[in-house]
Amino acid sequence: MNGRALLLALAVAFLGLGFFARTPDTGGVALRDFEAYYAAGSTWRYHGDPYGREVWRAERQIPGVVATRDELLPFVGPPFGLPLWDALSRLPWSWAAGVWHGVMLLSFAAVVLGSLRLAAGKLDAFEACAALVLGATFAPLTSGAALGQVALPACAAVIVTPLLLRVRFAYAATFGALVAALQPNLAIALVARLRETRSWIAAASALALALGGSAVAMASIGGIGHYLAVLRDHSSAERDAAIQTTVAGVAYGLGASPHAAEIVAGCIALAVVIALGWQCLCGRYAPGDCLVLACAALPLALPFAHEHDFNLAFLPALAVAYRATGIARLVGVGATIGIAVDWLGLAQRPGSTIEACAFALATGFALASLTPRRSAASSVAIAFAAGVCIALVAIPAATHQLPTWPDHLPATFSVPRAMPAPDVWHAEQAAAGITARDPYWALLRVFALAGSALLWGVASVVLSGSANSERLSTLPRRRATVYPSS
Repeated sequence: MNGRALLLALAVAFLGLGFFARTPDTGGVALRDFEAYYAAGSTWRYHGDPYGREVWRAERQIPGVVATRDELLPFVGPPFGLPLWDALSRLPWSWAAGVWHGVMLLSFAAVVLGSLRLAAGKLDAFEACAALVLGATFAPLTSGAALGQVALPACAAVIVTPLLLRVRFAYAATFGALVAALQPNLAIALVARLRETRSWIAAASALALALGGSAVAMASIGGIGHYLAVLRDHSSAERDAAIQTTVAGVAYGLGASPHAAEIVAGCIALAVVIALGWQCLCGRYAPGDCLVLACAALPLALPFAHEHDFNLAFLPALAVAYRATGIARLVGVGATIGIAVDWLGLAQRPGSTIEACAFALATGFALASLTPRRSAASSVAIAFAAGVCIALVAIPAATHQLPTWPDHLPATFSVPRAMPAPDVWHAEQAAAGITARDPYWALLRVFALAGSALLWGVASVVLSGSANSERLSTLPRRRATVYPSS
């Protein structure tokens, strides 16, 4: 067994240890977020408002939902996706859940292998296995798959769309951009590719289809304006929740007033957009590397983000792993582990320290197996240091436990029937204790945001000049002149 194979074997061993040490599941619906999509499709089919309280009538029929209390999970997806959810809701729940499990598996593979193709340009068996193991340690990917979150197929579409543009599948690229738009805050990353004519065509076509489909879907429910109002109200309802891994959420958790937190977040978001726009237009980065930079920087600018929205960071993590050296590589490994660890899980499940440490070590060994032997030791060292950090950070978890929804809702929780869905959602989180202000919960979210910032910084350095390299690689080579011997 060579060195890289041994490192990969150790990564698999630590991955197995992490799964073995996992804390027991609390029960409930297996694909918790898919519950909202399924119920929204059924509600829309019967001409109800999928963005209102009517969706609860369908949700309460799903196995695992506690129908004796108000346990509404609101739907906020774009309207053009409603025909898709309608089609799935025509199946019995168990069948629809099975289909969606398959979609999650395919999306996970697309994110991992597509990122590998974009970052390394090759897909041999060993590299693919190492990348899949790394993906299995990446909490944003695994949590998205467990929840049945549409963020996972949307991220897969963000990764696959540039590959379709490479082989000139214009219609397929349009479909990919449309799938990415099912989670609009992730689809924004594709804007970084708009320097190319083919990207403009695919983006414009997808936008036209999304707007047209949304207008048709919302024709009898109040129009697109109603949907935009729902987005505004839902964002306000979840602004103070501990599950919001945003700059504003962290600032609020650390003691800032809601207004001050929004100002801080707005200033940082503006700075990120300006800097990222300059990187995409300056000509120093190839179009594909602009996407890498956008995927790393985007979480810092999002006004609404959960853990699974950080799955975009998998692409820059691989790109940095392959192209960074020296100190940049050390920082890149640390940043990747910072995003890969389920930090909030330490507070939600105080007994999960061993699980988190094992996954962090698996991440380090998987990264080490993807790189030459001279860089492997540094990756492993950073992983062990991260494990020590996790153990120290987890010490206060027992006294700062973060409640989970809906497990910590009172058994008889109810709200007035006339209360709008966003207000119901806020009331549920407040009743469960998720909106409480706790600096420890804010600190846990800092790690993922700091990881994104560091990953963006390292990628900005190591990918600089890639546009020139790409242009040189496409120039025709001159043939050497052969002179006859005398």
